[in-house]
Amino acid sequence: MNSESLVKVLGLLVRLDLGVGVEFQPPFLTGKVNDRDYKILCAEVQHVDGNIKMLTSPSHITNLFLYINNKKGNNIVLLTTKTTHKLLMRDVSMIELADGIMYKNEMELYENNILG
Repeated sequence: MNSESLVKVLGLLVRLDLGVGVEFQPPFLTGKVNDRDYKILCAEVQHVDGNIKMLTSPSHITNLFLYINNKKGNNIVLLTTKTTHKLLMRDVSMIELADGIMYKNEMELYENNILG
C-alpha cells in the first residue's frame, strides 16, 4: 500500500476510534493532544522470525503507527514514544513491541480497495 493511502486509512481510524483530530502529511499524521504536539510516522512492515526490522524516519517523530501486513489479528499498532525510539535504533521483537502498544486494532486490506 502506498504511503499516502496508509496515512489516510490510519488517520481515519484515529479520528473514529480515538476521537483525536489529525492532519494528513504523508507519511505522517500530526496534531495536538492535551497541548502536546505529536508527529506519527505511518509505516507498513512485516515481522520476520518474530522481529520487526529497524525503521528510519525522514524527520523527528513522537510515535510510530504500524500496519504489520503479515500478522493475523491485531495488525495495526500505535506505539509509545519509548518503543518508537527503540524501533528507530534497532530491530525489536514482537514480544518487546507488545509491551509498547498504546492502541491496537485489526484491519484487512484488499488489492482492489478504493484507497489503493
